[in-house]
Amino acid sequence: MYTGGHLPARFMKQEKKKEEEEEEEVVVVGKENGLPNVLVTNDDGINAPGLRALVAALVEDGSCNVFVCAPDSEKSAVSHSITPRDTLEVSQVKIPGATAFETSGTPADCVSLAFTASIFPWARPTLVLSGINKGSNCGYHIIYSGTVAGAREAAIAGVPGIALSLDWKRGQSTEKNFKTAAAVSLPLIKASLRDIQEGVYPTGFFLNVDVPFNPAEHKGYKVTRQGTSRLPLTWKKQTQERRMQRLKDTGVGLQMAQLGLAASAAGAARRATLKKQVPDVESVGAGEEPDKETSQKMFFRLEGSEVEVGGVAPDHDFGALEQGFVRFISFLALSFGIAVALERRYLAEMF
Repeated sequence: MYTGGHLPARFMKQEKKKEEEEEEEVVVVGKENGLPNVLVTNDDGINAPGLRALVAALVEDGSCNVFVCAPDSEKSAVSHSITPRDTLEVSQVKIPGATAFETSGTPADCVSLAFTASIFPWARPTLVLSGINKGSNCGYHIIYSGTVAGAREAAIAGVPGIALSLDWKRGQSTEKNFKTAAAVSLPLIKASLRDIQEGVYPTGFFLNVDVPFNPAEHKGYKVTRQGTSRLPLTWKKQTQERRMQRLKDTGVGLQMAQLGLAASAAGAARRATLKKQVPDVESVGAGEEPDKETSQKMFFRLEGSEVEVGGVAPDHDFGALEQGFVRFISFLALSFGIAVALERRYLAEMF
């Protein structure tokens, strides 16, 4: 169902209305070289190989000014969460060819911070890219994804956004695949930048792009419908010993785990002491529950499968990805029919 996005005449061969022309955004140039400004973010963290490969490809291509605002650590599966109460820490980071900052916030925080905090020499970039994510974002994954949220936050603010993800497969994918995925994504990025600057880019939407696990052998670009694929989630109970060992193995450190245990023990001791100090008072209420001891804490860990379930039809996102296509889909106000028009235009130039 069409809900408000519009496609300029260059795509649908319809006469552009005067009011639509007035809605076109002015490209803000932050450097005196006339190039568009591209903001890059992600949810894997500023040091993630996917983001670094994307930035390197953009810098090497030289068709835009590259700016980065990304989380200082992994923020996968934070969805579109923001930080309404805490103070964000922001530090400049050296990335060759780019102006970059890392923050303690989420991907959505990074985008809104870049737009409003005056850390860059522009008020709004020409385009926002989020990724390249380590793992696909098809089906219901878009609900959990911080990568998709980065592009969505841009679209909410009226700036074109593209989320980029690599279908990472354990035991088959390597970090070199990110470099190839960046190269495969570049034609779509450059076509978007060109049309934004020419004022013929559709408004009110963002793109979600997934690249197959072996990008060098992809079968082409394909617009798909939203699927229902997901990874089944299971919570499994953990013993305290197993929890301690996992904390040690993952680098959190035994000392931190012991501090946590000590704090829990101290809290239990305080509760016991307080209970002894409070005199017993005969209750006049009827049917009141007797005082209950605090129950022992239990620990559960989320264990997700690597096998997708749900809708994986060939014309849906995950089905096309599994067939080897670079697949993309539009969200927010853009209709599927307009997305197909985008496919016809851009794909005709890529082959």
